[in-house]
Amino acid sequence: MIKVVVVEDEMLVKKGLILTTDWHRFNCEVVGEASNGMEGIEVIRNMNPDIVITDVRMPGLDGIKMIEALKAEGCKSEFIIISGYSEFEYARQALKLGVRDFLVKPIDDEDLYNALSHTCQEVQNKKTLDKIQNKMDDLTDSRVMLFKEYIIPEHEDDNDYTAKAIKYIKENYQKDISLKSAADSLFISESYLSRVFKANVGQTFLDYLTYYRVKKACKLLQESDVKIHEIANMVGYKDQRYFSVIFKKLVGISPKEFRNKLN
Repeated sequence: MIKVVVVEDEMLVKKGLILTTDWHRFNCEVVGEASNGMEGIEVIRNMNPDIVITDVRMPGLDGIKMIEALKAEGCKSEFIIISGYSEFEYARQALKLGVRDFLVKPIDDEDLYNALSHTCQEVQNKKTLDKIQNKMDDLTDSRVMLFKEYIIPEHEDDNDYTAKAIKYIKENYQKDISLKSAADSLFISESYLSRVFKANVGQTFLDYLTYYRVKKACKLLQESDVKIHEIANMVGYKDQRYFSVIFKKLVGISPKEFRNKLN
């Protein structure tokens, strides 16, 4: 369930919002309420809601100041603010604070539901990304996750064969390429390319190509439902079994296990 806190100093407005809104329609539940900004900060700290719906003008600490204070503490909640005033300054401040929506009293049901729909979708997107990140964090010890791509200089030197070889990998990793094919494309010897590549990148051409391919495979496994044998082909491996052996060697688990960790 998506957790919601309502901060509103007008009792009738607050209770009306809490009791008459069809929260289940959005998979939401109200887990806390407050009557001013100071109370709101305490409730939000304790309940860690996904969404906060707050009035702007309240006694003591107003809604804008409350959001500023919470944001300064690292609060990740999404905010919808409501006000009896359609003043530009409030809207401008709300936008600067990353507020998801701005509603004017009296609150129209359709406007509220549209705001909740958009905000809940954003919350779900964040939860999905957090889930993926947590699963990826479990794999940070794998060598492929520590692989850093070589940055090609903005102004590429005609004689910078390392940068040219990296570019060749990026453009052709899906194909059956090798140190020889890269050297041939640059009109230099294999031995020379091997030497300068290792000196500048710290890895052999083949090692870099392998890491690059497996990292691309991780992204495809994470972001698509493409079959594993198709992904193997998409990153330059015609033999799925060989691809799986290489993948497990670098990531620590098989492609299937990797995908399952993200589900």
